[in-house]
Amino acid sequence: MGVFKQITGLCSVGLVMAVCLVSGRAADVDQCVQCHQDPAFRVQNKKLFDYFLQWKGSVHDEAGVSCNDCHGGDPSAPEKGRAHEGVLRPTDEKSRVFYQNIPKTCGECHAEVYGNFIQSRHYQVLMDKEGGPNCVTCHGSLNSEIFLSTPVVKTCSQCHNAETGNHPEIVELAERILHRMNVAGMYRKRTTLHYDAVDQPEVMKPTEKLYVEIARSWHQFDFEETDRDSEALLLELRSLYNAVRREERAKASGQGGAKSPAKNPADERAVPVKPPVP
Repeated sequence: MGVFKQITGLCSVGLVMAVCLVSGRAADVDQCVQCHQDPAFRVQNKKLFDYFLQWKGSVHDEAGVSCNDCHGGDPSAPEKGRAHEGVLRPTDEKSRVFYQNIPKTCGECHAEVYGNFIQSRHYQVLMDKEGGPNCVTCHGSLNSEIFLSTPVVKTCSQCHNAETGNHPEIVELAERILHRMNVAGMYRKRTTLHYDAVDQPEVMKPTEKLYVEIARSWHQFDFEETDRDSEALLLELRSLYNAVRREERAKASGQGGAKSPAKNPADERAVPVKPPVP
């Protein structure tokens, strides 16, 4: 699913994410956490302990999303039997984390992203039990991963490669889009700071709207539209950034050169910047 810090649900992204809180949980002790954080699990059940470590401090943890929000169960029950009541193995088709059910489970918080994903060819393949991807395929689960342009090659190429003949060109296209979004994200960060500082946030509204459109088309895997929109976004943000630089140069010149203009983000190493999550 959505796969860049620009898009996340392009993870995050936004997300940062919607919060799924069980009523009254803020005032109660989460027994799931109390049990699974016990260091004894490192020996008794290292897999479960590692799951806890991946969740701790993650965007899900920070948003108040705990074990029961995805797996079910009763976080108020200190007894193992009661706490695990209703929790099914991931291989059970009725489980909330059965591979075909994961998009719907994630969609309880990420409703708009889910609405976009179910319109995609990937979702159709997933529901036909042909091995299509779900949210976890791209983002991970407990500590959601956000993809830069390089790691996406490894993920997409598992299915899209010359051997399978399944649209191998998609990998290069996705990589190009993500690289473009990384650069656009840096322009966006700097120009947003400037226009917020001069009390002109409305200047950024057209680009914010385009970000939302890119998040939509990315999770629908409509890469032709995403490619076109991401190119338009980069051009617009670069134009805004250059205008900011000219303004700063003029201001610095008027002040005897006391202030240097901002560096060009394109000259810096690309880092992921999270776009608005629908």
